[in-house]
Amino acid sequence: MSRAVRVTAALALAAMVAPGTWLRTPVVKQDPQSIELAQVAGAGDTGVPGWRVEGVWHYSTEPSLRFGGFSGLLAIGGGRLRAFSDRGFLFTFTEPDRVDETPETRRIAGLPYNDPALYPRLWDIESVTRDPAAKGDYWVGYENTHAIHRFSYRTEPEDYRIFDTLVEDWYANAGLEAMVRLDDGRFLMLPEGHDEALIFDGDPVEGRDPLVVPFQNPVPGFAVTDLAQLPDGRVLMLMRDLDWSSYPPFAGKLAIMNAPLVGSREPIAPKVLFGFEGVLPPENYEGMAVREQGDGTMSVWIISDDNVAAMQRTLVAKLTYTPVLK
Repeated sequence: MSRAVRVTAALALAAMVAPGTWLRTPVVKQDPQSIELAQVAGAGDTGVPGWRVEGVWHYSTEPSLRFGGFSGLLAIGGGRLRAFSDRGFLFTFTEPDRVDETPETRRIAGLPYNDPALYPRLWDIESVTRDPAAKGDYWVGYENTHAIHRFSYRTEPEDYRIFDTLVEDWYANAGLEAMVRLDDGRFLMLPEGHDEALIFDGDPVEGRDPLVVPFQNPVPGFAVTDLAQLPDGRVLMLMRDLDWSSYPPFAGKLAIMNAPLVGSREPIAPKVLFGFEGVLPPENYEGMAVREQGDGTMSVWIISDDNVAAMQRTLVAKLTYTPVLK
């Protein structure tokens, strides 16, 4: 897709989901009365050895500003997932294929702040990552105000950092789109629309400066929407672009790469694993989480951002990765 076509498509999509347009769903500020769950696709092949689709589920409710718009996803304890929205809300739910999943386990909550004055600045959540160790802290990345906020495993607000001179060339709506805490304690971040990656050698809210390395996009035109690390150390990369041949007009891909070496300035250069066409229903997939299973397989969960648009849905897809012996 040429740059001119891509810009036109992006403007058209923005018009469709902007407040006041006919495709924007009327919404209210109250918590939804109920959250419905329906399976919309079953198991399927990806075309790549070791990778398969286990199912796709649709979560829906009456229009509410407190549900939908999910851009980040964590795998937490008890077989649960927690999604983070671009309006500052959390959706915690049991994995939809578990026998103990019930409507009562689907819960909406606001993200708390030590200082209420922070909410007008820190609300547009685009990325989230957690400490896989027992402590379980997690970090939330924001757009518009480029910032990171750390929370305890109990979702108690801790330290935060608002970036200023470090990100002077970042657009307001193109911030920390993808972020992962690597198993060695470093943080890898990819801002949207830039050919660079930031690598912090520890907790980014503590004031340290990052190593900036080149990012080589494996599919020019696609944006990286999330990152997650596999137990073998490799990093998965969720990617999305506009595709006006599908409905809704989105294309997705899953890429993979080795974790960057400590101190290395070599370019980040992932490779595409597979595209979502014919694999997952077309949607605006933005959040991803990995959970290691006891049998050696990995569950990879992906969630979509519905943009509060009538033509889009909140979908949750489950992929399974089984390591292939060579």
